[in-house]
Amino acid sequence: MSSTTTKAINLDLLSVAERKVYDSLSPQGQAEFLGYGNMSTRNNFDTPTYIASPNEQVLSKGNAFVVMGLDRSGNTLTERLETHSAAIDLVAGRKGFRGKARTKTGDILNVDPDMILDAARVYISQKANPDRYFRLVPGTVGNTTEDALRSTVAMKADTIRIVGRENIKLVTRTDSYNSQGGKLSNMSTKGYGIDLIACNDDRDMQPMVKGDNLRECLTEIVSAINELRGLFNNYVDENRKVTIALMSHTHHSPFYGVLTSPDFSNLAPTACKALISNITDVTAQLPLHATKCAMIETTYLGAMEVVDPVDEEGKSSYILSKYNNTN
Repeated sequence: MSSTTTKAINLDLLSVAERKVYDSLSPQGQAEFLGYGNMSTRNNFDTPTYIASPNEQVLSKGNAFVVMGLDRSGNTLTERLETHSAAIDLVAGRKGFRGKARTKTGDILNVDPDMILDAARVYISQKANPDRYFRLVPGTVGNTTEDALRSTVAMKADTIRIVGRENIKLVTRTDSYNSQGGKLSNMSTKGYGIDLIACNDDRDMQPMVKGDNLRECLTEIVSAINELRGLFNNYVDENRKVTIALMSHTHHSPFYGVLTSPDFSNLAPTACKALISNITDVTAQLPLHATKCAMIETTYLGAMEVVDPVDEEGKSSYILSKYNNTN
């Protein structure tokens, strides 16, 4: 987590007179000056002035706002004209760390919605272009555009926690039509997926794997390796027979076809060495190889319903999640 750079209590933009008043107060009085305590009547300490359009109804307390009106992501002069675009904007901390009641020159700071700098927001709109508002990359599901507006619920903050005491579902394509009356066809399902994009960087987006299918694939691969080990063992056995035959083989000499003696100076020692290496470096190692394959299956691919394989620290090594699923 990155550290904050803003002060817990920032009094930098108080006027000289206000700062003198604040410094003269007791700790309880200073708390009430900032808006805390049962006796405090102050609720707008260092809060920017929101520029409300005539069609908006604004409920505010300090720097917390609920704005009901039409969809807009900035000032009203730059917004498009749209009907059927009702919106509810819940904002805490307009302009974020730059949010002050006054500018450095002492002028009142008037602000519009700022989808980038506002500290925390839940934005609900009947018709919006949220990917432009929040500067989001397309990923694999694509972006909304000015020609493809959608009803939207968007959340933005430094951290977001969605907590389900039992479970959480992220579900797409539940209906046959979207909120604008567009038919949701099955001709292409690409735009109905779920993208998990870290750092707003979609340059290396890849599809998720299906765990059960991956497990079956890896099990088949391990099985094929086991079969290959058996075939290799058969080859080694047959090769050993040939080597033994070569060690003891003889030829018929030109002298009345008398058999010659084996080659004890070159072939026999070399073949004997090959046989020993065959046994120690190959045959004796095959059971170890079989054990390794079995450990891979048990540790990563074993059926978790029977036993949940764990490492020395008690962490599960099973490749399938006990909790999460995707299609």
